[in-house]
Amino acid sequence: MKHVTDTPTAPYGDIFVGNGEMAELMRRHDWAATPLGPPEGWPEPLKVALRILLTSRFQMWLGWGPDVAFFYNDAYRPTLGLKHPQALAMPTQTLWAEIWDVVKDRIHTVYDKGESTWDASLMLLLERAGYKEETYHTFSYSPLLGDGGKVEGLFCAVSEDTARVISERRLESLRDLGAALSALDTRQSVLQAAGAALAHAARDLPFALIYLFEPTGEARLHCAIGIDRGHRLAPESLDAGAVVPWRLDRLAGGENSFVVPLADAPDVPAGPWDQPAPAAFVVSLPPQGAARSVGFMVCGANPYRPLTAEYTSFVQLLAGQIAPSLANADALEKRTAERDRLRGLFKQAPGFMCVLSGPKHVFELTNASYQQLIGHRDVEGKPLRDALPEMSQQGFLTLLDTVYETGKPFVGQGIQVMLQREPGAPLEERFLDFVYQPIFDASGAATGVFAEGSDVTEKVRAENALRALNNSLEARIAERTQEVEHALQQLRTESQEREAAEAALRQAQKMEAVGQLTGGLAHDFNNLLSGITGSLELMLRRLRQGRYDDFERYIHVGQGAAKRAAALTHRLLAFSRRQTLDPKPTDINRLVAGMEELVRRSIGPENQLEVVGAVGLWITRVDPHQLENALLNLCLNARDAMPHGGRLTIETANKWMDERAALERDLPVGQYVSLCVTDTGTGMPPEIVQRVFEPFFTTKPIGMGTGLGLSMVYGFARQSGGQVRVYSEVGMGTTMCVYLPRHYENEAVDTPPPATGPAPRPGFGTVLVVDDEPSVRTLVTEVLGDLGYRTLEAEEGATGLALLQSSVAIDLLITDVGLPGGMNGRQLADGARASRPGLKVLFITGYAENAVLGNGHLDPGMEIMTKPFTLDALALRVQQMVASKA
Repeated sequence: MKHVTDTPTAPYGDIFVGNGEMAELMRRHDWAATPLGPPEGWPEPLKVALRILLTSRFQMWLGWGPDVAFFYNDAYRPTLGLKHPQALAMPTQTLWAEIWDVVKDRIHTVYDKGESTWDASLMLLLERAGYKEETYHTFSYSPLLGDGGKVEGLFCAVSEDTARVISERRLESLRDLGAALSALDTRQSVLQAAGAALAHAARDLPFALIYLFEPTGEARLHCAIGIDRGHRLAPESLDAGAVVPWRLDRLAGGENSFVVPLADAPDVPAGPWDQPAPAAFVVSLPPQGAARSVGFMVCGANPYRPLTAEYTSFVQLLAGQIAPSLANADALEKRTAERDRLRGLFKQAPGFMCVLSGPKHVFELTNASYQQLIGHRDVEGKPLRDALPEMSQQGFLTLLDTVYETGKPFVGQGIQVMLQREPGAPLEERFLDFVYQPIFDASGAATGVFAEGSDVTEKVRAENALRALNNSLEARIAERTQEVEHALQQLRTESQEREAAEAALRQAQKMEAVGQLTGGLAHDFNNLLSGITGSLELMLRRLRQGRYDDFERYIHVGQGAAKRAAALTHRLLAFSRRQTLDPKPTDINRLVAGMEELVRRSIGPENQLEVVGAVGLWITRVDPHQLENALLNLCLNARDAMPHGGRLTIETANKWMDERAALERDLPVGQYVSLCVTDTGTGMPPEIVQRVFEPFFTTKPIGMGTGLGLSMVYGFARQSGGQVRVYSEVGMGTTMCVYLPRHYENEAVDTPPPATGPAPRPGFGTVLVVDDEPSVRTLVTEVLGDLGYRTLEAEEGATGLALLQSSVAIDLLITDVGLPGGMNGRQLADGARASRPGLKVLFITGYAENAVLGNGHLDPGMEIMTKPFTLDALALRVQQMVASKA
């Protein structure tokens, strides 16, 4: 957005900038007729503040002069309501007369002391729609200095919180009511809890009544909140179909919810407000669903809120919680009778059963079979430890503790127990099959244990006799088993020795691969470093000799070596899947079409190029620049495989990977987009195909390649959630296919920008640079300073955040992602946007902090540049981001 009007000749277009309604209104205003006078004579700080005001999308206003003349932007108009547009230039005391007593001391604080103020969700009764309305606003008043350095005005940034505050207040009332009713099962307790919750909702409901219907149809008052029982609006009883005061005839006619207006009388309850309730909601209990309501609820309305559908829904939700709780209380008697019937069945069950409650395992219920098992002892109401001490000493108490505490059942079969079934008698051995099952209440907390089972003593004794009879046979089987186990142990030993040898071989292969990787790195980087250090050394010699004519040539040599080193690092990061990616929804057909001419020139006239793009190709989410690099690598490899010329084909297709196809390609089942490059070259044998993606592996002569191209393609594909596969036959050619996941979200498809852009132009604004590397900070601040930007520096996140939380104007934050001190670059950016929501952020990174950056999911206004980058590229990116700030 430009900070000028569409018509340069518009009056005061350099002050009242922008194309909004307020900018146009200010340009047409007769300022000469106001105490402020013509705008050309206004102080420069007022003009600057007006430009900020008119170009911001946040709600803002400013006041100027002793009368605090009122200026505001388009975003602030809804707060004014019917006072717009007459509010422009009006004295603030006149404009907001209804809240002047609330805000005047804050305004004096700014004017008299030069101090800022802050209020969060302050309640203000505004008259902006023809009536006083309860509203909530978060705002700050900041001083504006005139040309003489004295406070001559104030600036206010404001956000209206009315909907949020009232919604949260009503949700809290609903939660409190729901929590209070959750465990109640009597009518009286439900009414008491409902009354307490409604009393806490007095701002929304100045008074409340609950009437319940008698069997005769008469409605009787059971709960009165904020109003005296017997008041003309709260009679103790109402006849069925009564019209006054609450129109029971409408309830009888089938209406579940309606509003009854109230006369503006002094005896109408007002609750916490200074005005009586203007109307009342009448809501059936339940408001809908059941054939017959148990009653109805009456709730007074807030005099400072409109009677909207949301307001009505809130009252209906309250009634909707009270109604089922009352219905549950009415059903208690039926549940009690059913419980007594089940208790009788429990007592007569053939298997033994008992219920133990609490952590001490107190006997609550035992049936006849259990009493017979334990010798008809009186155990109910006693803990197990006291009632059956012999069982406590045999581990059953510990077992019950485990079931109670873990909530997991225990199943026992043929468990031995010694019971003293008669007083003074010796312990008797019995065998039991039983289950200990935990009992939970409605909240999921354990309340006890239910035990059931049967006495299987005779069965166990018979099985023991049979087992003794087979002992001799088992001994012979055991002897043979020992012999077999000895032979198996020998086999296991041999297998372990073989596995150890294989592991040693794998480790040796890994070390060989590491040696190959590090050797290749050392070779390539030593070559590149030689070019860089040699150029610097020659420049130093020529500088001492006073010879400058070869400086540019040495600089180009050093820069060329540095760029090749950066490319090598990029390929290594791509192979290791640690490069910083910037994925975007991408149409691969469009990307290939944009590269077709470059590929044609790269493979030479001796090779034919054919591009076959699938119709209806799906979109994939990928870093388009890295995909271009991968495609170019594949095409160059294909060219090198056709030394005598041939045909190269680039083909795209939609692929649905079923279980078999996905397993073959080491991918999850799903939909993919494929990009394949096929050549008619020499092809590769299987042993070469298996190694083509290894780092530094190449079949080309020394000096013809680094061996990192295909490993980079592999790493990029895997890091993008896809795969790359090779299909080749000697003498027939090779096909290399990259598979990338289909993207389903509805986002704009990315079109990669041209490789080169316009040269950076001089700019203006303030840029904060945060990087722990002093050399990087120095280079960045110097190049931005040359272009006219004001720069600030910080070496770690905490220092940068302190600057961002100050009042210093900052147009752009440039930050490294990996910072010392416990705060990374993304955390710094998020902290900055908490106080500067629209701040532009440019991340610069030399490593793969994709997880920190959200794996490419950056917020609007955030961009990434990967180190190393040219200073021209940085300057151009800064210019573009600062220019788009509006």
